[in-house]
Parts: sequence; C-alpha cells; structure tokens
Amino acid sequence: MPCSIPPSKLAEFIAKFLGQLESRVYALVLKEVSKIQQQLLGSICPPVAEIEKILKVRDNLVNAINGLEKKIEPVKKFADILDPPIKAGKVTVMVLEMIAIPGTIGLPPGPGGGVIFSVSIGAQNRFAMLLNLACQIVDMLYKDQQAIKDLTELGFSGLGPLRDKLESIDIKLWSCVEELPQADKARILAGIENLPSNAGLSNKTGDNTFEYFKRSTDGGPGNMYTIKILKDTLSPEFAPRRYAVVEDAQGVVVLKGPSSFSSSTRILVDEIKFRINNQLP
Repeated sequence: MPCSIPPSKLAEFIAKFLGQLESRVYALVLKEVSKIQQQLLGSICPPVAEIEKILKVRDNLVNAINGLEKKIEPVKKFADILDPPIKAGKVTVMVLEMIAIPGTIGLPPGPGGGVIFSVSIGAQNRFAMLLNLACQIVDMLYKDQQAIKDLTELGFSGLGPLRDKLESIDIKLWSCVEELPQADKARILAGIENLPSNAGLSNKTGDNTFEYFKRSTDGGPGNMYTIKILKDTLSPEFAPRRYAVVEDAQGVVVLKGPSSFSSSTRILVDEIKFRINNQLP
C-alpha cells in the first residue's frame, strides 16, 4: 500500500489552459480596439466602407469575448462536480475514525482464560495508512476545487474591463454613422441586421423575439422562456443601445441583460441564453 499520493496537477493544468485562452482574446481585443481608435481619431469620420469594416470587426471581438466566457463556464462547473467525491471522502474518513479495532480480545486469567482473538501490529498499521490516504485524497480534492473556483472567478472578472474597452469606441463610431447621408446610413443599418453573426437564429417568433427551452438538469419537465431584444430609450439617437429581456411562461420579466451597443442580435441572444442557463431554473 502506498504511503502517500502524488501531488495533483489539475489546478496547474487549468491555470495554463485558461491563461492561454485569456491571453489570446485579451491581446486580440486590445490590438483591434487600438486600431479602431486610431481610425476614429480626430473630428473627421472614416469613409463609409471603413465604418462597415469596423462594425464587423467589433462584432467579431464581442463574439470572441462571449466565446471566452462560454469556455470558462464549464471549467467552473467542474468545481461543483467535485462536491460528491469530497463529501464521500469525508464520510469515509469519519467512518474509518469511528471503527474500533481492539488489539487483543480474551478472558481473565484462570483455568478457562486466555487470548481469544488478536490483531497484529501490521494490520493496525495498514488501517492507519488507509485512514491517512483517505485524508490526503479529501484534502487534495478540496484544494483543487478551491483553486478552480479562484481561477474561474479571476477569468470572469477580467471580461468586464474587456467589454468596457470595446464599448469605449462605440459613441464615436455611432456618431459617425449618424452623420452619414441617409442612403449610406440605411445601407449600413441594413448590413448590421444581416451580419454573419445574426444569421441562423433559431426559434424566432417575431421581430427580435425568440423562444428558448431550458432543459431540466434533475429530470424535470424544463422551462420555456421568451427572449426579446429591446431598444434602450435612454441611449442617445446617434449611439443606440439594445438589451435582452427574458419572460417566463406567464409573460413576467425574470431576467434582463446589460444595455449594449452591439450591432449583433445573435450576440445579445447568446449572452442572455448563457445567463438563463446559469441563473434561472
């Protein structure tokens, strides 16, 4: 029987995995935003063709950030998967600690006295080693679980500043769109509606309205939700914002997404679906 278990490499592996993902997305967003800021610098707006390219690049960057968020989430859920083995390990340790193993059983000295049953020192030592190994396993799993939670929380906390960096270009970008001749402006707005990231949206029941069925994780019937994309009436005309809301089967709003400059309906829908999966039953 081994005297100890090898150290876990799980937290190290996850740290490298998340670090590589985050560094690529961070570098991409910062590089492209810097380019766009240079294009929008000054009082003169870029040509129409450049504005259209910038809008598409921006949506690609938002997709990259949302994609990173979706890759971090399963890693975070893995920490919850460790709960059952940790609890089982703690129960095992408790049971092992409560087992009474007598060294020797016998009768008092006399004609009928003597040893009836005796446990060797070797057997007692093996039992002690088993208890020690069980404790080590529980401790290793618990430390891995806490490390995974810390790493994923750190990853999620970095997404907000990335989105803020991206939105820093929006007011200038949309003000340039607003200043265009009506024909060019209409063409750009039509192009936004037909961006590749908007294509293929499923379960559309009306203008900017979608149905989404969330399956139950415990064998229940699941729940149907309605997603609506609404315009933020508090945003300026030259820089319109939109946001997603979620209604339950009774038409009650149960979730609201952040107001965003995103020109992609798919991005708004995918983001609110992500929140449904993690915040609603």
